[in-house]
Amino acid sequence: MAAHHPTSGQTRIWLLLALAVVGLGVLGVFLAGPPPPERVLILASPLEDQGRDLGPGMEALLADCMEVLAGATVIHAPAFPSREMLDRLPASTRLLRFRGSRQGTDLALTLEWNTVSRTLMDQPWNTDTTLSQPPRQVLEQLIERWPLILRDQHLDRLVPASPERFWTMLDGLTIQDDPTAVAHLEASQALADAEPGCATVWAMLGDHLYRSLWVKPEQSGIGLNSRTHRAFEKAVRLVPGFPRATFLWSMMLTDTGNQNVALQVLRDGIQLRPGSADLYLGVAYAGRTSGLLDLARRALARRLRLLGPMARPSSWFTETTYLYLGDLKRFEDDLTQTDANPSDARLLFYQGYLSLIQGDPGKALGLMHSGSRSGLTPAPFRDLCRAYQAYLEGRPEDGLAGLRELDQIRGKLHIPDGEWTFKEAEVYSLLGDADSGVDCATRSFVQGFSCAAWYEGSPCLARVRKHPRWPTLQRNILERQAVLAGSFPSSAFGL
Repeated sequence: MAAHHPTSGQTRIWLLLALAVVGLGVLGVFLAGPPPPERVLILASPLEDQGRDLGPGMEALLADCMEVLAGATVIHAPAFPSREMLDRLPASTRLLRFRGSRQGTDLALTLEWNTVSRTLMDQPWNTDTTLSQPPRQVLEQLIERWPLILRDQHLDRLVPASPERFWTMLDGLTIQDDPTAVAHLEASQALADAEPGCATVWAMLGDHLYRSLWVKPEQSGIGLNSRTHRAFEKAVRLVPGFPRATFLWSMMLTDTGNQNVALQVLRDGIQLRPGSADLYLGVAYAGRTSGLLDLARRALARRLRLLGPMARPSSWFTETTYLYLGDLKRFEDDLTQTDANPSDARLLFYQGYLSLIQGDPGKALGLMHSGSRSGLTPAPFRDLCRAYQAYLEGRPEDGLAGLRELDQIRGKLHIPDGEWTFKEAEVYSLLGDADSGVDCATRSFVQGFSCAAWYEGSPCLARVRKHPRWPTLQRNILERQAVLAGSFPSSAFGL
């Protein structure tokens, strides 16, 4: 029997059907969007170096590697999650813990991996160990074998070339307080000079310079030509979208009144690293201080979706987006979730402030009194608590005297932080000095704080809103906010 040959018409039909199937597949992928980032919960772990624990430094470095090389969402946990928490986490979430030690200039390191589902079934951890070798070689071997898909090849820009300088970097990455960071500045700068191609080193230097803004600002400067700005810029130039550097850079820019630039670098970073939760925290900070409250709200919601039930308020600042939105319950919940610290004047201030605007001056006084104790930090919030305490106790002259002294101290430090200056304007208003209040509110605007909703809605600023200079200030705030809203729609950040 002769073989059947399809006609040209049949061939065209089959070809069209095949193209339709392919087209539907492509459309499905497009509609589904990119796959969600892999989540890694990294547990606080030890790394011994001659009697010192450099575990926090290694944790920061491994998080950088996972975010940059694999696009992962990294979640940090100070202790192993409870069974109840594990039940709430996505089953595919990977758990990571490590242990290691320094041997000469070499590193011996073990990584242990598991998933939430395997952990709940009491399945053993997968262990990956390297013998003592130069640190970069150890990390290269471990990263080649880890259970994450590599999307980037920038490891050589994340780890110093010199084994000795690797340990200097790890020591610097372990620092988590402002005074120690300032004391380490000379060593950090020397390391950056010796390892100019290592983005992690530049990010560390930027971190230490940023922290010095609050302790010794003459070391770092505040402008776009400052040492701090250049350090973060160098890190992001070496590794585009480097999440930790981008986040810290954006906070420094926001604190110094450069929200426009902060939102630009965050937008660029999110396009490259959409799985990094901290970038959305940066968007919320720059957004709320610019009056872009819907953008800030969306960014916080994205951060929450990425981190899931392990999400916690930032340790860098109090999240006032919900306050400015008028969602006092959500703001109160955030304050409650913040790790309790009896010496944290910032937390006590915000708890007292919230009680005051909720109509409970007695509770507010107790909290402001607690936040006023000598030795509490941060010192500016302690002094702010004292001004509010004087207001609540009916001692306006004492409050104004202390507030003017605080204003002089902050002026000498040259730290703009317009959002903080706004708090001074509020308490000047409460204490009856509307002239100083409107001066402070204007300075807050000049320093970058342009959240019209809170200028217009803060119950503490009522006297300032009756001042003859208020309409001009209000118009300027609204104009700037409108410009930024037009430049940075939520869609620019994938929100």
